[in-house]
Amino acid sequence: MPKPDPKKINLKTTFIRGAAWSMGMRWSIKFLGLISTVILARLLTPADYGIVTMAMLVVGVVQVLVDFGADTNVLRHQHLTTNLIDSAWSLRILQGWIVALALAVIAPFAGGYFQQEKVVPIIWVISGALLLTSFTNIGMTVARKEFQFGLEYRFNVYSKILGVAVTLAAAYFLRDYRALVIGIVTGSLSRLVLSYLMHPHRPRWNTSEIRSMWHFSKWLLVSGIGRYATKNADQIIAGRIGDAHTLGVYHVAADIGQMPTGELGPPIMRAFLPTLSAMKDNRGRVSAAVLKTFSAVNTLTLAVGLGFFAVSELLTTVLLGAKWTEATPYLAIFALVGTIRTSVTPFQGMLLLEGKSKTHAYLMWVELAAFLVAAALLTPHYGIIGLAYARLFSVFAFMVSSIRTAHLQLGILYERIFQSIWRPLVCAILMVVLLRYVPEAFEQDFLNLIVKIIVGGIFYLSAILLTWQIAGKPDGIEEMARSAAIATWKKLVSRQQQR
Repeated sequence: MPKPDPKKINLKTTFIRGAAWSMGMRWSIKFLGLISTVILARLLTPADYGIVTMAMLVVGVVQVLVDFGADTNVLRHQHLTTNLIDSAWSLRILQGWIVALALAVIAPFAGGYFQQEKVVPIIWVISGALLLTSFTNIGMTVARKEFQFGLEYRFNVYSKILGVAVTLAAAYFLRDYRALVIGIVTGSLSRLVLSYLMHPHRPRWNTSEIRSMWHFSKWLLVSGIGRYATKNADQIIAGRIGDAHTLGVYHVAADIGQMPTGELGPPIMRAFLPTLSAMKDNRGRVSAAVLKTFSAVNTLTLAVGLGFFAVSELLTTVLLGAKWTEATPYLAIFALVGTIRTSVTPFQGMLLLEGKSKTHAYLMWVELAAFLVAAALLTPHYGIIGLAYARLFSVFAFMVSSIRTAHLQLGILYERIFQSIWRPLVCAILMVVLLRYVPEAFEQDFLNLIVKIIVGGIFYLSAILLTWQIAGKPDGIEEMARSAAIATWKKLVSRQQQR
């Protein structure tokens, strides 16, 4: 496929199309994962999830310690060369060998830390899979850089379908944690195979650009360590002070609670970074695009995230069943955590575009420090739920620091930031208040949940459109939706007339 010329691309249209594809991909994957979780929660126990979570926490720690940002280096460059692409692939392989060897050595120590012997063989199996998948075709990253979002969609969804299908089959026959491990390995290996079947690029060993990549990647590595530690320190601590059952409840609730915002914000950012890269030479356009994206992200995520918070009790019962009811408070807290974290992702994208990976790393470590302080104060008094509250405090500190950084280093005015977010914030808060007073009129929790979702959605959409009118119809996601609706209507009318 010929490479698109950035000068001939309508970047606004490309960004919207890319965000739609990416959002569709993430939601398709998460929908498959949610269906899998709903079924598995009735076949497996929280302890089964807890055991595998312990192993994956260790795997994640080692991965992040040697994550040299190969994909990010490809995405951030405006002009790609074969040497750069193949060097990124070679860097991935080096990373895979280091990760696999490190995991093989520390697996017994991980079993001792969590006081769970079953963790050791799980880590060994996954380390072998990671070694193989480090050879995944870098062409899939190039496809994303070249705005081939449809190809990326098929690649990720197909591999997820294979992983889910194998996991469910294994769970039906085995009825224990081994089904989750088999599913993880299947999903990883399917990505390796599909990457070469679906993209024509054939990478070759090349280290010529690795040295230049390191100048940027060293701070991205520091940032990644801080981000992973912040995201998972609570579960690492919970796995030590609690048991597999408690960690399983905590992990699943955290995953579901952050699901809606985690699957709205990141898809937009997947299209955002390559689009920003194409307009990198025009700082004014970049800043305007960041603010529009900030407004669009929050218009979506505040509604869904706070909506999850408002209906967390019904969600827990409907999705997971009666034996998971203790997950409700965790789900509610993590719905807020995900919403706040996603709110400032456009500013993070601009920092990376500007090459400010050191500042990006600093923000991650600010959040980690805030979590550790809050956890030290709250956990002795509130137990494991105190870890969840500490996460909420730390992500708020991260949001404040990110907004301050956007103002000081990126030149984005506080007034413009406030103008971009006040409408969705006020409308979402009013929606939460309304949902608290909607009665649960049915005996079935599922029907009560559906009613609240419909009521909340209608109220929020109406409030957003009303405040948009009051604010003078500023250019944003509402205008994009209106323009898209008009264009679609005109096409339908034109087709009807041609008939």
